Amino acid sequence: MAKRIEASLLSIDHLSLSIGGNPILTDINLRVEPNEIVALVGESGSGKSVTAQAIMGLLPKKQTQIDNGQISFNDQNLLELSSTEWEQLRGNDLGVIFQEPQSSLNPSMRCGEQIEEVGRKHLSKNLSKKALKEKVLAALAQVQLPHPERIYAAYPHQLSGGQKQRIMIAMALFCAPKLLIADEPTTALDVLVQKDIIELIKSLQDEHQMSVLFISHDLSLVANLADRIAVMQAGKIVEYAPTKELFKHPQHPYTKGLLNTRPSKNKRLQALPTLKDFSQGDFIPQMVDKKERAQKHKSLYKQAPLLRVKQLEKSYLNPSLIGKKQAPTVALKDISFDLYPGETLGLVGASGCGKSTLAKALVFLDPANRGEVFWKGELIKKEQQQQIKQLSKDIQFIFQDPYAALHPLKTITAAIDEVLTVHTSFTPLERSERITALLTQVGLSAEFRERYPHQLSGGQRQRVVIARALAVEPKVLLCDESVAALDISVQAQVLNLLNHLKKELKLSFLFVSHDLNVVKHMADRIIVMHQGCIVEENEADTLYHNPQTAFSKALLAAVL
Repeated sequence: MAKRIEASLLSIDHLSLSIGGNPILTDINLRVEPNEIVALVGESGSGKSVTAQAIMGLLPKKQTQIDNGQISFNDQNLLELSSTEWEQLRGNDLGVIFQEPQSSLNPSMRCGEQIEEVGRKHLSKNLSKKALKEKVLAALAQVQLPHPERIYAAYPHQLSGGQKQRIMIAMALFCAPKLLIADEPTTALDVLVQKDIIELIKSLQDEHQMSVLFISHDLSLVANLADRIAVMQAGKIVEYAPTKELFKHPQHPYTKGLLNTRPSKNKRLQALPTLKDFSQGDFIPQMVDKKERAQKHKSLYKQAPLLRVKQLEKSYLNPSLIGKKQAPTVALKDISFDLYPGETLGLVGASGCGKSTLAKALVFLDPANRGEVFWKGELIKKEQQQQIKQLSKDIQFIFQDPYAALHPLKTITAAIDEVLTVHTSFTPLERSERITALLTQVGLSAEFRERYPHQLSGGQRQRVVIARALAVEPKVLLCDESVAALDISVQAQVLNLLNHLKKELKLSFLFVSHDLNVVKHMADRIIVMHQGCIVEENEADTLYHNPQTAFSKALLAAVL
């Protein structure tokens, strides 16, 4: 008797769909077997989340047109389900974790109540209130949240990002689904929390014998998680293979690009390769010469510091407790370091360690309570507004989200012209010529001048933000997670651009990031922060390969 072949838990066969008449997915074929983890990887706009929403039945019905194919789950054709059947399936057999836990949780409800809501909808009606609460507490303990009773009673804003994401995982697994869809569940988290969440999903998958469809923009993230990987580009799956095979022998130029455009933890390249390099064949990278780098550092650190920080401290009082006895929260403690002309100084640490607080304190956006800041050897005093105005011109910020950093109703010309009007005495013609020159400098043509932010890609928007920062001829660019919101291939282009501008304009960088591979690629030296303190400082390669403190070792161990 022939052995029966077990059907796939999830089957997507030749799926093509359009939204609003625009083709979004083309001939998608995907399988998820029982007790298997499949990763769906690609950049923004590749169709990953649309694929997940199609599986979950969450696409807008009036605007969505299924042009071809079908989606089957557990021998059910999902494209033929009624609204009632979908409500029964979602939460029971299909669980989902979304990218941003803060926007996925109800801010006005306690976390325990939100999980109970799932239970009341999908579990037995005979379950008592006490039994339901005990089940929720067990779920919180299962996702390794400490003090489940406290977490049960907490509101989302009282928890960290990692804790909120664990709440979402507990909620998604509450009814023991057969398939868990995790849509970029670690994107907003720092490297330590990211590692914890990946390990948690893997352990829970093994414990519950469920299947997982893990969606990510980062191939390296899923290397030790997925059994198989599907790579998406422009609404198509361009490569689909077992994980080890895909990493050892990638076939498609796009896959090769995704694997190699991310900064390497083992190599120091002169410039990062881009997707364009791989579309033209195999790319041979140029390595940094170690002797040349050492010689450069020798001359670099003979100079007088451009920026000197001495014993900076910053603490806060809880505004809701003003008038009551309370101990201040210490955000920065005894921070001292130097930044030299032409240097890139990396600043790394977990979320909440004080990186962004320090960046704002340096330019007196949020002044420190104690300590001293010297610029070119001169002490900056917070009551000297002229000093601070000049400092804010000499040190320019490049923020994480280029869309939020640009006014949505202002053209690119208006956004840059505003800075030139405030800080220069240029005539309108001189300002116009300067704007064109700045855009050219960051790799954008004059045709971008009259566009609005929403008409630009993420990488183009970040180039505009860089052009605006360069408008006042700063000495230092303070890059606060400035490539974190970009796709990996776009990230490579922006990092190459920053290094080119640094050399051309003789800039210094203070490069703040939670991505240690990016910081290592960019930095001459690296500072490690933990709980408001500097715990280690060293040359980038030395620190990366021989960390001295326990926290630095843990941080580097989490690098993928």
